[in-house]
Amino acid sequence: MLFRTGFLIWFALSHAVENLALSEETSNSTDDLDSAVLGALVNTSDVQLQRQSSITGLCDGVKQLVCNTCNTFRVCLGTEVGQDVTVACPTDQPYCNYGTTTDYCSNVPIPNVCTDDTQNTPVTCSAVGIFPDAGNCRIYHGCTNIGQSSSIYRCPTGYVFNPAFELCALENVFSRCTKMQCTANFIGHVRYGQSQRFYGLCDGTGQAPIVYRCPNRANFAFIAGSTFGECGYLCPGQGNYPNSNDPAAYFQCFWANRQLRYNLVLCPAGLTFNSRLRYCT
Repeated sequence: MLFRTGFLIWFALSHAVENLALSEETSNSTDDLDSAVLGALVNTSDVQLQRQSSITGLCDGVKQLVCNTCNTFRVCLGTEVGQDVTVACPTDQPYCNYGTTTDYCSNVPIPNVCTDDTQNTPVTCSAVGIFPDAGNCRIYHGCTNIGQSSSIYRCPTGYVFNPAFELCALENVFSRCTKMQCTANFIGHVRYGQSQRFYGLCDGTGQAPIVYRCPNRANFAFIAGSTFGECGYLCPGQGNYPNSNDPAAYFQCFWANRQLRYNLVLCPAGLTFNSRLRYCT
């Protein structure tokens, strides 16, 4: 745990400095690194993730509406699903709850089944590094291994997660509380505020998006004519460069048609990219 916390502190401080130099997120900000602080590590041993497997979403011939997930429901006509699409609960009543003759939307989640998005719920890490929480701007997630659960850090009172610093900053006009939401049936990416690094993926269910981050020296931009976007990497020169999101991958930069271009290359199984040698070891 000490190693994990120490790694995340080093990661946050080192990349906050790089973010200030490379990102336009801070172009209108008067904040500096001295105003950013680390969050406090939260004990999540008693926290449960949303156990959505217990919500069947099946029509039983009795209920008119049935919960499909913690935040969406389906319309029932008999024992068949009346619509192939799901409907998201409204923002003022975001949680689907069990009822006798029909399920319904409420401002509280199903007890012991769904968790409030303002509580401390770990996420599955999509990359190594620091991540904002999609629904709670007063915590952030630290990831040391892809595919594992995140560590949660809570900002001090009056502070919010600042995507430029990747730390907590005093909430003001330059550091606002930012959240990401997905509407029902929308499939595509959404931005995290004005950040060029953080973005989310909506899967059409209306649930909170999966949060992603662009690697260092990369910015997120939408693809023309699409609801999806991608991270564009800026090569510092010709050669191989580390992928801050994944130690087992690197960027191969080369000249083509008088422009620096790149390929994202995965290391062979069991190897990681050696930044000093510039190849996988």
